[in-house]
Amino acid sequence: MSSLELSNVTKKFGTQETLKGIDLSLESGEFLVLLGASGCGKSTLLNLISGLLDPSSGSITLEGRVLNGTHPKDRDIAMVFQSYALYPNLTVGRNIGFGLEMRNVPKAEREKAVLDAAKVLQIDHLLDRKPSDLSGGQRQRVAIGRALVRKPKLFLFDEPLSNLDAKLRMEMRGELKRLHQMLGVTIVYVTHDQIEAMTLATRVAVMRDGHIEQLGTPEEIYNRPATTFVADFMGSPPINMFKGQHLPETRLIELELADTPIALDEAVLSACAQDIPAKVIMGIRPEAFGLEPIQGGISIDCVVEIVELTGPEKIVSLDVRGQRVIATFKPEQNFKPGDRVTLHASKDKISIFDAETGKCWA
Repeated sequence: MSSLELSNVTKKFGTQETLKGIDLSLESGEFLVLLGASGCGKSTLLNLISGLLDPSSGSITLEGRVLNGTHPKDRDIAMVFQSYALYPNLTVGRNIGFGLEMRNVPKAEREKAVLDAAKVLQIDHLLDRKPSDLSGGQRQRVAIGRALVRKPKLFLFDEPLSNLDAKLRMEMRGELKRLHQMLGVTIVYVTHDQIEAMTLATRVAVMRDGHIEQLGTPEEIYNRPATTFVADFMGSPPINMFKGQHLPETRLIELELADTPIALDEAVLSACAQDIPAKVIMGIRPEAFGLEPIQGGISIDCVVEIVELTGPEKIVSLDVRGQRVIATFKPEQNFKPGDRVTLHASKDKISIFDAETGKCWA
């Protein structure tokens, strides 16, 4: 049985439909990330699961129990907010154990649970301090500890790292990953940060305009995007998109920016039930390009415009007949503006989309 099940869940605010028929099944121990831009509906979906909002239609079940109409406190769900929501006048220990205190859990049992959670989060030396004495990362650990001590069936995280600086965000990502691997808890996590999604999730639900555009593992989302939206949304630097067309009565794709048509693999053709679209878009990740020719691959002549060294890689922006193409290389590879280079990519690194629908064809 699935731990969490959403069936045809919708949410309307007046005439505005924010969520449009969400179907989602989450197994026990999964770390699901709801990923999308602001306004896509991801936080609304989280609030429906928590009980802070009621769905307009559809059902939400947790371990076989229907949650529709159930008060948030009776759902056995713990939520960690972006703002920490700590009590400033209470110590760290009392903040972590506050929920247990309100449930009249005996003091000795409560103190043991607080200490156990604090040790897991490596903040047991901070139990007597006040929130004002803590760093942002320490405050977030306290908020997580308050959720952890309850031992709920489901954890919900609403952009918990967005208030932290870049270094702290990276550290807390590692802590959350370690916590999930150690405890095997079930988590639904909302973010607009694709790095968080890729590094934390066992599965990612990419959301757009109130629906799930694609659901899959981080590897599937990145390497086999279902639509041009997902392909473009995931990845930094972003994917390169090339317009092209299918040459009639052939198995060739002609790209606007390449001189030689690309022959489609027989394996690709046999795996696709639909005919080759008349107009296509080819997506190629920046890291898929190389400088060595590839038999049967794609080749594009370019002029180097900008070279950016990030440390572990060089991001090279190139001009191809007025269109910008981005490629990444090892830092020792030398480029300078004005250099003429030919980029090569293997066909198995290319995604082909129907230009009319935006859906992946191969």
